[in-house]
Amino acid sequence: MAKLANNPAQRVWNWIQRYLLERVLLRRPYERMYLILGGHIFFQTLSAAVELDLFSLLAKHRSMTREEIARALQCADQPIRILLLGCTALGLLCKRGASYSNTFLSQRLLVRDAPKNIIDVVRWQNHINYRAMSHFVEAIRANSNAGLQEFAGTESTLYGRLAHDDRLEGIFQGAMESISVQANAMLVRSLDLRGTSYLVDVGGGNGTNIVVLARRFPHLRAAVFDSESVCEIAKENIAKEGLSDRLDVWPGDCFRDPFPKEVDAILFAHFFTIWSGQRNRQLLSKCFDSLPKGGAVIIFNMMQRDSENGPLGAALGSPYFLTLATGEGMLYTWHEYKQWMCEAGFRSIESRPLPRDHGLIIGRKM
Repeated sequence: MAKLANNPAQRVWNWIQRYLLERVLLRRPYERMYLILGGHIFFQTLSAAVELDLFSLLAKHRSMTREEIARALQCADQPIRILLLGCTALGLLCKRGASYSNTFLSQRLLVRDAPKNIIDVVRWQNHINYRAMSHFVEAIRANSNAGLQEFAGTESTLYGRLAHDDRLEGIFQGAMESISVQANAMLVRSLDLRGTSYLVDVGGGNGTNIVVLARRFPHLRAAVFDSESVCEIAKENIAKEGLSDRLDVWPGDCFRDPFPKEVDAILFAHFFTIWSGQRNRQLLSKCFDSLPKGGAVIIFNMMQRDSENGPLGAALGSPYFLTLATGEGMLYTWHEYKQWMCEAGFRSIESRPLPRDHGLIIGRKM
């Protein structure tokens, strides 16, 4: 007959492991290791809940039982039970008795009607980035974006290949707009463009950045400098905002094609992370040659600490740029950006740390 072993020494050791080690001394390291080992499953739990619009459903009804959720989503009970277990364990949902509700962060970030939701970012991670990251070790060994093989085309960057797939390009641009909207408030509050006449937003995507800046500074003229397909999207958005009299697009390759002659400020928002240090130096030298005296180059980005030990945002973004985007970028340190600006000839360099691991660096041509 099988029964539990009655070994006092083993029972004491089990108690030490369960309570003293796992719940007190090593609780956080253990939890972090679980999140790392199960990261693929935990992300897919989030993604599935987003695709099913679970958080919007709970926002509408405030709280629901598992049976009510399964019925509303037209799913069987056990799959919903598994999904709710994952969301609750991850802190995405709160369970009180038999009822589930959104947590504070889920209500702000994962409800479709929430102004700061990151649903498009989750979809970008799932439909584009997730496919490529299984090739990370290949990318490390080859020092190239090995994950690009997941997407049709012959172009050497993700951005070129997305032009072949309207659905994926729409997902990507939606995510970039969401990121821009989240970051724009910080950019607008921290950037004074009263002395700027014409700004070029290099890699400006669908025009979100220049639209917000144009509203903040009514005198400002600005243009998106990006690929032809992306510029078409930006041009439509600018027209919808009624700003075509001050805002425009400039299709081209920033490494080969000239910037508009009248430019006196060049913005790189979430752009230098895409490229190698060598190519970033090349761009900054080109900016210095293109700008008039008193002109400014502006870098707005998530930053790696100068100590090179974080933050998590830098560790999250850098593998994406190596494995998929271009095969050469990463999130660089404050010191690197400032050094590159100095090498290009810029002086009077100012920097400001911002929330969410972002930072703003401005160099001027004296």
